[in-house]
Amino acid sequence: MKRLVLLCAAVAAIATSAPAWATKTFVLDGVTLQGGGTLTGTFTTDDALDKLLAVNITASASTVGAYTFSQFTYDNVAQANWVSLPTQGFQISTTGSAQQLRLTFNPLTDTGATILKNTSYEYQFTAGSRTVTGGQVVLDSPGAVPEPATWTMMIGGFGLIGAALRRRVRTIRVVPA
Repeated sequence: MKRLVLLCAAVAAIATSAPAWATKTFVLDGVTLQGGGTLTGTFTTDDALDKLLAVNITASASTVGAYTFSQFTYDNVAQANWVSLPTQGFQISTTGSAQQLRLTFNPLTDTGATILKNTSYEYQFTAGSRTVTGGQVVLDSPGAVPEPATWTMMIGGFGLIGAALRRRVRTIRVVPA
């Protein structure tokens, strides 16, 4: 009876294993700024595209007219504001708004690329702003990772096979000579 209860508990654990909550990492591809600058890097959202989880975007140094823009890395997700996702994009700003990055794009897609809108820009307090003149956002597709339920089912199956093999009755026949 104990074994039956344990088997039922194992089956219940397999059936209720929670799926993995995936994240989606997007890569900036060929993003150019006014005056010859570029934006490179990635940002990561949750699977539902509801929350920005990580950001690491670098704006290169360049000169626009009489103003010089310095290289700056936007990597503080706590200062990022994910606005009206997935239709508006997001905004990242540093303390005191000395540097600010705003990327706006059409709704993000899991297939293909999403073009950045011409309302995207970078702002640096000492130099002003420079607009994004081209580029796109592409979903980075890492290798598949099995969900916990899959692992649980596989390990449970090995356990059941092992138990069945162990319980197999072995009989030895003695043949008279």
